[in-house]
Amino acid sequence: MHIENIIRKLDLVTLTIFQSVCDEKSLSKAAEKNMIALSAASKRLTDLEHLIGTKLFIRDGKGMQITPAGESLLYHCRTILDSVYKASVELEEYKIGIKGFVRLQANLSTIIQFLPESLHPFIVENPQIKIELEERPSIEIIQNVSNKIADLGICIAENLSEDLDYYHYRSDRLVAVIQNQQYLSGQKIISFEDALDYDFIGLHTQSAINRILQQKSEALGKQLKLRILVTSFDAVCRMVQAGMGIGILPHKVFEIFGKPLGLASVELTDDWAKRDLYLISKRDEFLNPVTLLLKQYFMHPHKEIIPK
Repeated sequence: MHIENIIRKLDLVTLTIFQSVCDEKSLSKAAEKNMIALSAASKRLTDLEHLIGTKLFIRDGKGMQITPAGESLLYHCRTILDSVYKASVELEEYKIGIKGFVRLQANLSTIIQFLPESLHPFIVENPQIKIELEERPSIEIIQNVSNKIADLGICIAENLSEDLDYYHYRSDRLVAVIQNQQYLSGQKIISFEDALDYDFIGLHTQSAINRILQQKSEALGKQLKLRILVTSFDAVCRMVQAGMGIGILPHKVFEIFGKPLGLASVELTDDWAKRDLYLISKRDEFLNPVTLLLKQYFMHPHKEIIPK
């Protein structure tokens, strides 16, 4: 009953004031920011603490110091208010004529290599449909589509979920990216095993590339010598350019970022270096009309607009 009471009585205005107090560390500044009387803001906080049944702040000479319970509420408060803001923006777009909204998540490889040219014709043909594109690791995309946080996903198919549909979207091939041929000191890289003699510039730990490199090095009984971890392909290339190690990237990504920097690439002979990217979604009967339209667009051949 206590939890149900909180759900029933908690309101957005009080949560907004609570967040402002946490940010400003001052009740008076929070009241001024939200254009509410100081006494009214104070009463809302007191009522909130009474509703929850614990202190959210310690009042002292330094202002309002948040308690552990307050920290917990602040985390959820930010999520709630952010969701309300996004919902308001989305609904406002319906009001001004936007007819649909699709939440599309894709891994970094897909966004860099394929999506700009792939999505452009759809955007031109459907100007009243808005696409919210977010970059996420493949493993997170699958979870988000399954949990309805995203409508569609494009990624490496890891940890397949039975409640999702999978359709082949594109393929790419991983290559070793090196500063130049002299960097190898006369040695040759033919397979991933050869590359393990060198330091690596790696992507973040959640990336599909990083995970497969870890798995394959362990299978070979060798250590993957990750010298530096970065969060983007261009950062990998800059570190390689500086001679800090070698990188493993999709070939088209190398063409976009590495080649202009004067870097060289070496094609790996390993079978797993060829990767398949998949479009994933819930079953068609669970998709809204605009999501289904975009899904069908991705599934069928279409003319892409290639930039000059």
